[in-house]
Parts: sequence; C-alpha cells; structure tokens
Amino acid sequence: TQVRRFFSDVVTNSQMNWSRRSVIKYLNTKQNAAKSQVFDSEIAVTEQKSTGFSNSYRDIHRAVDKFVQCSTATAELFFQDNVDRYFAPYTSLIQSSGYGKTRLVLEASRRMPTMYVNFRDQASSGHPPRTTKAIASLFDGLSDTNPMAYVEDLTYRIALAVHNGRKLGPLDPTGVDFKSTTTSWAWDLHAATTDLHRTLAYIPDSQSPPVLLVFDEARVTTSTFPIQGNDVSQFRLIRRALRLCAGAYPQLSFVAVFVDTTSRLSNFSPPASKDVSARTLEGDGHLFEPFVLRGTYNVFFSPLTEKVSDWSVFATSSDYLLAGRPLTAMTCGVEDFKFLSRKLNCGLVLAEQGNGALSHMLCRLGSFVDPHARLAGQLVAENMATLISVSHDRERMMVMYLPEPKLAIAAARKWDDEALFCNVLVPSLQTALASGAVTAGARGELAAQIAVLRAFDAVSNRRTGLAGSAVPLMEVLTQLLPPGADAHVDLKQVVPLDLHDAQVACAQFVSIDHRIHRGTLAELARLHCGVVLRDQQQGVDFAVPILKGELGLLLFQVKNYQGPITKGALTEIFHNMLPSKAFGSERIVPAETLKQMDMKCVRVLMQTGGGNGEASVYRPRKSARTGGMLFLDGIRSRCLSGKACDVVN
Repeated sequence: TQVRRFFSDVVTNSQMNWSRRSVIKYLNTKQNAAKSQVFDSEIAVTEQKSTGFSNSYRDIHRAVDKFVQCSTATAELFFQDNVDRYFAPYTSLIQSSGYGKTRLVLEASRRMPTMYVNFRDQASSGHPPRTTKAIASLFDGLSDTNPMAYVEDLTYRIALAVHNGRKLGPLDPTGVDFKSTTTSWAWDLHAATTDLHRTLAYIPDSQSPPVLLVFDEARVTTSTFPIQGNDVSQFRLIRRALRLCAGAYPQLSFVAVFVDTTSRLSNFSPPASKDVSARTLEGDGHLFEPFVLRGTYNVFFSPLTEKVSDWSVFATSSDYLLAGRPLTAMTCGVEDFKFLSRKLNCGLVLAEQGNGALSHMLCRLGSFVDPHARLAGQLVAENMATLISVSHDRERMMVMYLPEPKLAIAAARKWDDEALFCNVLVPSLQTALASGAVTAGARGELAAQIAVLRAFDAVSNRRTGLAGSAVPLMEVLTQLLPPGADAHVDLKQVVPLDLHDAQVACAQFVSIDHRIHRGTLAELARLHCGVVLRDQQQGVDFAVPILKGELGLLLFQVKNYQGPITKGALTEIFHNMLPSKAFGSERIVPAETLKQMDMKCVRVLMQTGGGNGEASVYRPRKSARTGGMLFLDGIRSRCLSGKACDVVN
C-alpha cells in the first residue's frame, strides 16, 4: 500500500526524485510521521502555548547551567587525549515529551555557538519547523551506494558547519530562534570552503565554549536502508562522521547532541551489549552518558516556603494544576485534557494496541516499573512516563509517573468510560502485572488504589466535573461502601466529629521510598495526591491528606486473607494504623503531636482477597476519641459497577 501511495504521489509531483534512495527515504518518512499526523496541529498549538520560545524562560533548577556544563565537559573529555577512549564527541538529550528539551537547547545557545538541525516532517505544523536548508547542506548528494564515501563527505561538511558555528557565536539574549536558522549564510557550506584554511589554522581560546551541533527530531535518522547488502541507519553514519571529523580536525572543539521527543534511549545511546558499531572499535569505545533532563519539572509550581497550619487552603487553590512538566501548564479546557490523553497514547486515539491503555492506568497509581523491562523505555519514549535515572551501562532505567494531577485528570476521563475501563484499561494493567514489568504489591494494593480513586472520581464528577478536585470526605467513604450498606454502617463512628465536614482530594497516588515527613504531607495535600508508603512502613499502605487543619490523614491498610479475619487480628490492625504507632519511628513530628494525629485520622481496612463484599465498623474499647475503623471485606464498592468490581478483583 505504501509503495502504491509513493508512485501515486510521484504522478502528481513531477519534482520528486525517482531514485531508490528517495523511495526508501519516502517510506521511512511516511512510517515515522504516521503517529504524529493524527493530532499534529493540536500539538503545535498546545505546545507553543505552554512552551513558546517567545515566553520568558523559567529555570529555577538551573537546568541550562547543568546542560552547558555537561556539553562542555563532553567536548573537553573527548578532545583532550581521549579520542581512543570515547566513540565520538556526542551525547543525547533525553526525557519524556513536554519537558522542554528543544527550548533548553535554545537557551544553551545563548552561551554556546550552536548549529541547529531539525528533521521534523515537512508537512508538520510543529515548532520549531524543519530546517530544510541545514538538512540539504549536510546530506544532499551523499552517496547512497557507498557508506564510506557517505561518511567521508559528511565528515568534511560537519567540519565546515562547525566552522560557521564558531563564526556565528552565541545567540543574543533577546533572540527567540536559533541563530543558525535566522542567519542566511550559516548553512552555506560551499562558500565556507574558501575559508577552510582558517578553520584548520584556528586554535580555540581555552575559555571558548565548544560549538553545539544539535540534531532535533532525530528519530528519522535511525530508520535503516540497504547499502551493499547491509541495513545501515543514517544515525550510525552520522556518528562515524563525527568521530572522523574530530580526528581529522583536532583544532575544532564541538559536541553533537541528538534530541528527540518520542525516541527510545537505545536509539542514540545504546547499551554496549547492543551497539554493533562500538564493538567494532579497538580500545574502549565508550559512549558519553546521556543528559537526562529533570530540571524543568515543576518550574511553574513553586515549593512551599513556610509551614501551612491549615490545609483547607489547598481545597480552594488551583495551584495543583500547575504541577509537573512545562507542557501541562496550560488552561484547563476540555480540549486540553483530550490532548494530554492522546499524549499518553503516543499521539493516537486510545485503543487496545500499544502501551497507551497501560499509561492511562499507571499515571494514577503508585506502582513501580521494573528497570530491566523493555517497557520502561517504551513508557518514556511514547507514553509520558518520566525518566529518573539511567545506569552507567544504559542497560537499566528508573522511570515513574511523577505527581502531575492534570495528566492524571486526563486519564481519569478515560476511566469514566465503563466499557473502556473494563475491557481495555484494567486488562492492560493485568497483562503488565503478569509479565512482571509492573509490581502489584504483596496484598493487592493496586486493586485497592483503583477502588479508592473511583470513589473520588464518582464524587468529584457529580460535584465539580473535574477529577482531583476537593470533595467531602464523608461522600468519598460512602462511595467505597457496597450498595445497601448505609442501613447498618454509620460512618460517623469512623470519622472523628471535627472531620465530619472535612474535604479530601486525590487525582492520583504517588510512591515514595523514603521516610515520610511533615513537609511531604503538606506538599501532597497541596498537589491533591495520595501517597503509597515504602515497603517497610508498618500499619499503613497508602494515605490521602485530609484538607482540614494539619496532619489529618485518610489511612488505608490492605490485606489479602484467605479466610475470615478474627477479632484479635482486627484489634491489632486497628492499633497499628494509629499514627502514633505507624509513624512512631519516623519522627515526622514530636511524639505528643503524633498522639494528636490519632484523633485527626480516618482508618479504612480493605480486604482484597475475595471477602463477602460487606462493610462494617470495627470499634474496640477505648476508641471513643479516635473513632472506629471502616472494614471493607472485599471490593464491592458502589462507585464500581458489577462488571468493574469483577475486573478489579
């Protein structure tokens, strides 16, 4: 079908080159562009609105400083007697979509001379647009039959591009586009050949920064095409040319950076065990570590600077909608949430194929993805997961869905589709759990989290229409009850009197692997997020801040007993869930304050091992001041349909 379309286009476009290489390039371009064509215009409008290059740049975490330091160090390490140790003077800038990778490079170009190449599809309305002249100057006319000739010619062109970059100098402080794009002669490499002797004789000042050669939207270079019986990617040829250029022109000081939104780390910084080119080198042939962009997270969500003694202020604040990557700092229209949902699904309408359905689950649940699993890289490349760190050998990566309530709200809207939830979303999570790529929790905590989030969604949908907004605590607990349980379950025995009118908010759960402290709880309350506590935490599995006073918590303990729970076990669980017992060793607050927390918390025990689907209140003696414990014996909550209950169980 693609071949027929190609020749159909040839008939209507007399300017198209009929060479075999053009056919291959055309097919690869069509294939790579297929995913983005669905909503490319939406991306262009939304991303420019949130991360437009004319907007003032917020850099509260000094991300630009760190990137410039990394790039400079890469060039210095390679050109200072380490040519044989490293493969080439290049690195990759990696992170999930929406973190502002291209904008970061633009800001870095104010300090480093930069030659910018963007491989974006010609028909795309995204920003920045394709740099047609730059691509033509570097790649037009290169051999499509002789890889060595291709590399040799490209080596010379890269040297000329670096020379022109040195002449350009850094971008002005007020510039809003790359200098190499707006300067007419920047990519006129043919004219630069007359100045080559100056390039060769040039001895850079030791204080001069290296030239930055940026390849953006670079995934198209990883498509392979046959040359002399072998499948070769343009990226591998570029990488060889970078190495030869550094060796042939040691006077140059430059570093190349490969940037892409939807490309996997292994494309540009492959593990040594899978890097064919690196294994053919004599010596070490190391790759420079990729630069993982984390410094643009929460740039519009300033941290708390002082203690907040009454969390009820977070119930009426909309600050939580600014949390996360720059892309999510936009208005809260319905179309924006549709846009974010498609971003979770790599730009496509949600369907059963791919990891899009799984990402709609994981971005709301406090779970861990196995660092060894291939899924980890896929979620970062295509489904908005955040890359936290990469091992030195690039064989393992730690990924998470960080607190981003707006992303979670976009996913929650898909959860509201009953058929989609039961037939696509939850089964995608079940498949990931069965493969071992995602951890479930020893006692079914994920199933419990799903039920709790659905209870929050049910109340917020009825009251505000926006998942994650603050809603009455008593109504959330009511949604957790099975149908018909109101007659014999008095929630006023569970909730302390002072909290009967309290509000709670939870758009998503996030996992922490450290001891909880007072500041963490305040930030979670502000973010409208629940927290999944570390494995070693006794008494409590996860919690949601109560937005009244300070240090109030809705606490959950999850069990998976195979038979009935005895009264003695219930008593032990009840006392272990008291904050003075559960957090006694945490020292989050003084011991006396922990005792006061006992009277500010609500406790829910969820039995996920089947149960009889009933609810009751367990209230041992001497619990008048702390309230009782709500016991849900099986997940049969009214916020879930009968089919949804079966699927979750």
